Amino acid sequence: MEERRRVPRIVELIQIKEINRQPRDDSFVLDHSPLGVKLETPLIFSPGDSLEFSYQRAEEGKETHHWGQVIWTLPAPDKPGRFLVGVEFFLDID
Repeated sequence: MEERRRVPRIVELIQIKEINRQPRDDSFVLDHSPLGVKLETPLIFSPGDSLEFSYQRAEEGKETHHWGQVIWTLPAPDKPGRFLVGVEFFLDID
């Protein structure tokens, strides 16, 4: 299958601290690039929804924030009640 992304993604599991300014400990970044991210979460989003989230990597001392628009959502395979969410960044608000 041909790669359709404009830039390569980095596969990295990172626990999310907040989504839309609400604390979360059950949502994760699965992969990311400078243009967007794929998340796994129990939250339901629709294409076009705005989404803000933050995380902190163990090796970094600061929290990272991103803001974007949901492009797609899918049920997570083999994980009932969880969803994969594709987000395109508006801008980095870090």
